[in-house]
Amino acid sequence: MTTAPTAAELAARFEADGVVVFSNDGAELTVADVFPANPAFAPLLRIATGFGVSGLVARNGHPVLIDEDSPRNQVHRQVLGLADGQTVARMCLAAVGVSDVVSGVVAFHRSPDRPFTEEELAAATPYAARLGLQLHAEQLWGAVHRHRSERDRLIEAAISAQEAERRRIAFDLHDGVTTALASMSFHLSAADLSVAGLEGAEQARAELVAAKELADLAYNQTRAAISGLHSLVLDDLGLVAALESLAQTATVEGGPAVDLVVVDAGESFDDVPDHAAAALYRIAQETVSNAVKHAQADRVLLSLRRVADSVVLGCTDDGVGFDPEERRAARAEEDGAQHFGLSSIAERCALIEASLRLESMPGRGTTVLVELRL
Repeated sequence: MTTAPTAAELAARFEADGVVVFSNDGAELTVADVFPANPAFAPLLRIATGFGVSGLVARNGHPVLIDEDSPRNQVHRQVLGLADGQTVARMCLAAVGVSDVVSGVVAFHRSPDRPFTEEELAAATPYAARLGLQLHAEQLWGAVHRHRSERDRLIEAAISAQEAERRRIAFDLHDGVTTALASMSFHLSAADLSVAGLEGAEQARAELVAAKELADLAYNQTRAAISGLHSLVLDDLGLVAALESLAQTATVEGGPAVDLVVVDAGESFDDVPDHAAAALYRIAQETVSNAVKHAQADRVLLSLRRVADSVVLGCTDDGVGFDPEERRAARAEEDGAQHFGLSSIAERCALIEASLRLESMPGRGTTVLVELRL
């Protein structure tokens, strides 16, 4: 594919003293390329679409030949290198992109002693067309980049809001429910001691002991729920420390051993954005929980490693495994087995634009790999 010419190449091709290539966003023209180079004034030049010679060409798309012109915009005169009172001959063409969109203007100038001709205008038209396509492509890419940046900002804000709400609920539970349950357990113990010496109080003591056991159970379950809702370790020490804490707390008596392997630990994960780290942590929570509760595994291996500009989170177990196709079909049914949490994991991966790979087979365990490009 032939590349679009530069301003310097156009100036040489048409023996012009200079060329300014304007980009048109529909509201104003800005300098995309200029010859001779003028880094001091070129970035400052902005012409409203529809005003001036170049602005009118951008508005109606019709080329213009002017034998002698004296631009009034002082910044424009500086870009063209004109002294006070100096005039120039000009040739301005619309640079048309896709669907007849005027994506820019190509403006030639030289001494009025050598005005531009119709033949030169015809010869310059194909070059302007190539520039138009290039400018349009650059504008579309810029729009995509802006929309993507805005999307990333909104996703970051959404995840941050979710984490803030989880933190608020966790603190409310800690300061409210767990405090009340701990106090209840204390009072039940005191009541048990109070009736211990009373005749015929065995039944009452049995009820008090049962009530205390239920209070302790509720307390422990609430504490576990608080830990699941929010990780102070993630906030304070980062992703690696949070995964280490997750592996320790997930290892319970009678359950599989949960280990963490981190490759390239240390500063190599410091550039993971906070919202992405939170999403990866939630994915790790879900995968480890699935393996501990449902895989009937002896060992679960959680891993985190850096591969070039990507972070790869993995969770592998040696459990019973399953058929992924059957699981997807089951989730489509009303009473399908949703406890595997695959939908939640997939949704979180999609949110941060991470790739998800699931490998499982009955009797061969399960591996979940999540790759996030930074």
